[in-house]
Amino acid sequence: MKTPTYGLVGRGRLASHMAHYLGLEGHDVVVWHRDLKIGPEEHLRDTDVILLAISDHAIGGFLDRHPDFGNHMVVHFSGAQIVEGAHGLHPLMTFGPELYPQETYRSIPFVTESGGAGFHDIFPGLQNPSWSIDPDDKPLYHALCVLAGNVTTILWAKAMGDFEHRLGLPGDILRPYLRQSAVNSLDRGMGSLTGPFARGDRNTIDLDLEGLRGDPFREVYVALAKTFDPLEANT
Repeated sequence: MKTPTYGLVGRGRLASHMAHYLGLEGHDVVVWHRDLKIGPEEHLRDTDVILLAISDHAIGGFLDRHPDFGNHMVVHFSGAQIVEGAHGLHPLMTFGPELYPQETYRSIPFVTESGGAGFHDIFPGLQNPSWSIDPDDKPLYHALCVLAGNVTTILWAKAMGDFEHRLGLPGDILRPYLRQSAVNSLDRGMGSLTGPFARGDRNTIDLDLEGLRGDPFREVYVALAKTFDPLEANT
């Protein structure tokens, strides 16, 4: 099978990582972004697959403005949206400012929309693991990804910041706790819970809530506690 040539639209983090990964694997990639003086149709006309690594809210409008891409296979990377005229393909990974080693990219799972193009239809030269889900389940799928990744990041950043600025402790002393929490969560799931949530210790929960009085994160603690029976914390 002929390896496709990819036209990549965008220059944010995802675009940079995808271009880097495809380059590491020896695939031809032509990148277009809106600061180029040439239009995308002309710049990407000799490519086979168009990869839209742009903001979710911009995908539909981009396709409306560039209908000629209907002659290509068009792929977007939104985990939540269903876009007419494009195949959904979501990389289940967080992408930072630094590029990753090739083995990290190869380990990334991709999630496609059932009934559409599969991962290996789009990337026949890559061996990443892939799964498909019903398109109607994409909002739930993406919400779970956001909760698991971004919400935990916010909570750890909150703890590290308050350690430094409110308690006078180095934020870095939380690193061993963070690392082991991740390992335990992967190994044991909910069985890795510790402290008052694991013990059902209402007295300690109430003390924690008192310590958070006046802090907007108090409501986050309350909401989390209420998800565990019998940990229905007093508000």
